[in-house]
Amino acid sequence: MGLPARRMQESRQRRGSHLRVVKAPATSSKRRVSSADAAALGYFRIFAVCMVVLATAGLGRVWVAARAAQLSRESTILRESIRTERYEGDILEVRESALGSPSRIRTIASKTMGMKPAGAVTYLDITAQPSKKTGASKVSAKKVAGKHVAAADVAGASTLQKIMDLTAGEAQVLLVGDVALASSRK
Repeated sequence: MGLPARRMQESRQRRGSHLRVVKAPATSSKRRVSSADAAALGYFRIFAVCMVVLATAGLGRVWVAARAAQLSRESTILRESIRTERYEGDILEVRESALGSPSRIRTIASKTMGMKPAGAVTYLDITAQPSKKTGASKVSAKKVAGKHVAAADVAGASTLQKIMDLTAGEAQVLLVGDVALASSRK
């Protein structure tokens, strides 16, 4: 019985099968794109670029609006600061005029230094007129407020002038300087 079965198998092998192996064509890693697919891809790229440009323009507009709002706020703050500083400057000018008023200076002079208003005012006119005899300067006499000031030869009229200027400066410092120093210490 084994013999007839073998023959059948042999006969089948000789005839061959109707099926055969077909090799697939070699394909590259890149897919071939048809012309319709290429056109669609081009339109998509154009659309993507347009969307990026529009998004960038929108973000730019938002940034410009935000920056304008920020600068407007800073401008308002600066205007308020300028207004405040001008107000303080006006107040300081009023204080300065009040501090330098003659009535205030008279009050300070009378209270703190015991000064009183002068009864009669006498002025000395110091002009450098060299004397022919001694070469010294001469102080000329003037009649002021009904009083006669006698002329005298002074060896150092320019020295006397410097001393008088120094004394006048010191008096100004005493009358106004303390107030100015006190206000600068604040």
